Amino acid sequence: MTTRGISASSALDFLRVCGQLKRLKRTGWVNHQVHAPESVSDHMYRLAMCSLLLDNDSSVDRMKCIKMAIVHDLAEAFVGDITPHDGTFASNCCGC
Repeated sequence: MTTRGISASSALDFLRVCGQLKRLKRTGWVNHQVHAPESVSDHMYRLAMCSLLLDNDSSVDRMKCIKMAIVHDLAEAFVGDITPHDGTFASNCCGC
């Protein structure tokens, strides 16, 4: 079985990575000792819901916004939730 040309095994691997985001708490919330900090997946879902609420304005592609909201933090399953205050972005990004 394939999904969009991807094997079922690869699709399951991808979904497992996505599942890791449920357990990864948002760094800013943790750093500020917020009670019951949201997870990265909580954040992605909420942003997708915000995008869904956008007006049907021709200047904004609501579906594109929803898709971007769903995938924008997937890399955090591998690198963690890095904030600008961590000081790691500039030294690890794009050879800066």
